[in-house]
Amino acid sequence: MMARSCDYDYFLNTLTLKEESLVFLLETLLMKNDKKINDGRKKILREMDCWQGRADLVVAETKNEKIIPKEKAVLLSNLTNARVISLLHKKAPRTLSFLVKRTGLTEQTLKKSLRTLLNEEIIVENSNRSYLLHQDFEIPKVIFNAYEAKLHNWRRALYQATQYFGFANNSWVVMPRKYISPAINNIELFRINGVGLISIDEKGEFVIHLKAKKNQPSKKAFYLVGIGKLFVQNYYT
Repeated sequence: MMARSCDYDYFLNTLTLKEESLVFLLETLLMKNDKKINDGRKKILREMDCWQGRADLVVAETKNEKIIPKEKAVLLSNLTNARVISLLHKKAPRTLSFLVKRTGLTEQTLKKSLRTLLNEEIIVENSNRSYLLHQDFEIPKVIFNAYEAKLHNWRRALYQATQYFGFANNSWVVMPRKYISPAINNIELFRINGVGLISIDEKGEFVIHLKAKKNQPSKKAFYLVGIGKLFVQNYYT
């Protein structure tokens, strides 16, 4: 829901004082400038935690029409389950010992997760006690853009933004225009790390100083957690 004009003015006036105002303005501008958000093709998730830090905002775009049922989405949003699923395929079975070694989970924890995933028909078990993804279980392709908002500490913001590449395809730092100069003076560090840089001024206008470089998420399990959380939110909003 969009804030009333007096609320919007408050956030403009406190842009350089409160990070929550910066985040609000960023969300407002994204909704204003991206038609895909307004028509539902993209979703905004607030303070999304995918085990790589908590991004202030994440914009998620589903690139196909595949849908995960609510019960399966809830299971996918759990990191233990996501670790297991990230190692499974539909044609190359994985043994219990392989999964224990690769996930780092205890055998007891792993068996509990496997039972849950079997019951929900996310995975299947072969006669030799190896595991595959269920033929009917489809994981949608989702593009995640993560945004880290900071008033002053661009170094901390840059570090945190790089962590989001665990689950995100693109990662951005957002700062007030008034305080952006130190970051711009070090923009080569942003470029090297593939992180985009955006500023917002007291009039509610934003400038992209550097576009984020698109990446493949570096941690498949964290990426799957993000997909699970996206679809869980879809069912509860």
